[in-house]
Amino acid sequence: MKKTQNYIVDEETQKYFIKRFNIIIGQINGLSKMIQDKRSYEEVLIQLSALTNSLKTVGQNILADYIKNNFMYEDKDVDEIIKLMNKLV
Repeated sequence: MKKTQNYIVDEETQKYFIKRFNIIIGQINGLSKMIQDKRSYEEVLIQLSALTNSLKTVGQNILADYIKNNFMYEDKDVDEIIKLMNKLV
């Protein structure tokens, strides 16, 4: 049975995602500065990898929140579904 919640309702969850996106914005700005400062390819690629992982993690967390709030499953089922989705995303 499906619930109907198409956006992030919980204020704490909103604050968490906004905080994460602000960190990601800082990472992007840092990468831009690294290019301007003529930092090495290796340093830039390491930071780019960190940014990619940050985006993936936020995406996984948003997907998990969506699943938890929009579908009726037993808690055990939700955890299994989230694990599977994290492998696929």
